[in-house]
Amino acid sequence: MVRLIHTADLHLDTTFSSRFSKEEAEERRQGLLLAWNKLLDFGAEKRVQAVLIAGDLFDSPVVSRSTMDIFLSSIRKNPEISFFYLRGNHDTKNTFLFQEHLPKNLFLFSHEGKKYRLNEKLVLAGQEFYGRGEQEEENYFFDSEEEEEQALEEGMNCFPEKEEPAQGIWNFKEEDCNLLMLHGMLRESSVSKETSEEKASSERTPEAVQTEDGISLRALSKYPIHYLALGHIHKREEGRFGALRYLYPGCLQGRGFDEEGEKGFYYLEINEQNKEIRTEFVPLKDGEFRIIEVLLSEEDGSLEALEKITERIREENAGEKDSLRIILKGEKSPEGERNLRYLEKQLSENHAYVEIKEECRLKLHKEDFMHEKSLKGEFLRMVSDSESLSEEEKEKIILLGIGLLQGEEL
Repeated sequence: MVRLIHTADLHLDTTFSSRFSKEEAEERRQGLLLAWNKLLDFGAEKRVQAVLIAGDLFDSPVVSRSTMDIFLSSIRKNPEISFFYLRGNHDTKNTFLFQEHLPKNLFLFSHEGKKYRLNEKLVLAGQEFYGRGEQEEENYFFDSEEEEEQALEEGMNCFPEKEEPAQGIWNFKEEDCNLLMLHGMLRESSVSKETSEEKASSERTPEAVQTEDGISLRALSKYPIHYLALGHIHKREEGRFGALRYLYPGCLQGRGFDEEGEKGFYYLEINEQNKEIRTEFVPLKDGEFRIIEVLLSEEDGSLEALEKITERIREENAGEKDSLRIILKGEKSPEGERNLRYLEKQLSENHAYVEIKEECRLKLHKEDFMHEKSLKGEFLRMVSDSESLSEEEKEKIILLGIGLLQGEEL
């Protein structure tokens, strides 16, 4: 049994400058490294043989010295684990340019593709698509065959496959259990069922595995690949195309409300003899971004809203380190404006970050304002007396107009 971890899109060294204060942003930045350390702790506990990083290890080409030192040191401190890093669209070849002595248990890929034999019948291949235009260089981290043999004797049983260049990484053997790492979007057309015309066309002209349009599952399904380890999509996703199984672990930790919800990584147990791969998603709970909807009635003012929001947060089991976006739904009165800033300040005492958005419908009783001597009353009478508008159109215009008079935005 071989045990692996599949992760992607760590985006270490993200600045977090758009939403948080300088101190909060720094805490979030360190939180990404802490999430990486939790992954390593899990790996050590489970005695995994390898960690697959399917792209976007760092957030930008410029990486702080402290983050780089912590990342490389963490790999050196786990010599029993082999780390495989495939560049994504946020990564460059220059990431490790000024690092003279990289850990011997860190393995890279290239645009031509590389393949490693992890065990007697277990092979890992990977091909990079991003970061072109830089000089490619071999980097197996072995200066000689003697050094490679010594590393293997010490237990690092992953090594480059020796293949003819003409065959490339796509010469998979049927008897092997084959894993493939790629970084990118799946093409929409590649997920759907192949028609007879498309099948005939692809047989005449082989389809490229990855282009600017994305990754083709149809092209990959022609190879004996048993697990496709993907990166790039920040939301967890898995599926099948025929016998081909593909998984996106999503980002290791959310960095904004567009990455809300449960985040983590995949743990794999592989029986290479019968090619059985068991997967388990391992969530990392601290510091999630959560979107919570709260239903309010017309009569609910600021204090009643606070009570209902607090109850919903309790039901969702949101933690102190979580960032919350509260969306208010339901109805509101034109006479009672809820103090959203007050609500945010109250809730922020118990959570890392809180923002509240009002999406309640304006509940209007027209008869209460029709005879009122005010701009609001004049507006209602003018729209209600219009003969060119339908009743449905009058209702929409009145709600919009009253909302604008109450200070709402279009």
